[in-house]
Amino acid sequence: MAGGFKRSGLFGLIGVVVVAIVVAVIASTAGNEANPKGTLALIFGVIAVFVVILFVLQRSDLERVAGGDAKAVQRAVAEGDGKVEDPTTMGEQQLWAALAVKPIDNEAIKARAQMWDAGRRSLRLGMIVTLLIFLTVPSIYLFESFLPLLIGGPLIVIAALYGSFRALAPGGEMDSAYDKVGLAMAPLGLEVTERPEVNVEVREATTGRVGPRIHGALVLSGERHGRAVSVRLGSGEVSPHSEVTIRVTTPEFKAKTRDGQVRPGDGVPAPFAESLRAMPNSTRWKKLTVEGGPQGIVVARKGGAQADWLCDLWLAERLADAG
Repeated sequence: MAGGFKRSGLFGLIGVVVVAIVVAVIASTAGNEANPKGTLALIFGVIAVFVVILFVLQRSDLERVAGGDAKAVQRAVAEGDGKVEDPTTMGEQQLWAALAVKPIDNEAIKARAQMWDAGRRSLRLGMIVTLLIFLTVPSIYLFESFLPLLIGGPLIVIAALYGSFRALAPGGEMDSAYDKVGLAMAPLGLEVTERPEVNVEVREATTGRVGPRIHGALVLSGERHGRAVSVRLGSGEVSPHSEVTIRVTTPEFKAKTRDGQVRPGDGVPAPFAESLRAMPNSTRWKKLTVEGGPQGIVVARKGGAQADWLCDLWLAERLADAG
């Protein structure tokens, strides 16, 4: 879904450069004014226009992506027949619907749609905090008084703390989001069995910067086609990672991806080797390892996009069927 925010992202990148140039030009033409309030007001005005347009574009992009996701889900549910020949050519909504092992009810569809609400609330909070900053900082310079800081500063802190508490507190945004994930994954025979913890802690010891840090992973578990399945989704400091496990006993074998193919290693039993060679070629098979053995079939991935773990689930189940 990240691609749906290209418009606001591009505007933000280019806009920052343009605003910096415009501000520099305004400042250079001001000369040595004894009272530069007019210049400062103009500079703050340019920055305010940029920020307002950026928020408008972000909100528009968010609603467009959320609306597109809802339509894609409805279409996938209506057209889905449960057959997947090549998961690498399918979007997340199609894969979600096609891999369902239980009826997709309105509760699951509603839970998917509600996942966007957290983004909407976060954006609104960002608008409020930004507005408070613009009411506070320019006023300090234009009125030559620290009174706006005494009023606006605490309000900014309160708004930020409220947003953090609402997100991280028990029963807050994070817990609600994981509840919705459980409802959305129910048609796939999966439920949330483990949640990561988010703590506010020091991120940089040298600067004392404080921020949220995620510990642990999101684990989905359940039964599909008579087999125990678990999906572990983690978010590392550098890139996300995932691990799909099908609890079936197989001979030991290994495979990994290269040049868009899932290539079996040496000594892989014939049924599994043939199944791996039959997998469609795709750039989505990247940074992937496959292992089989007494503990089950494990497909692990480093990085990847939102829907890629669903491709890995399909791959693991194809291998389980081959055995």
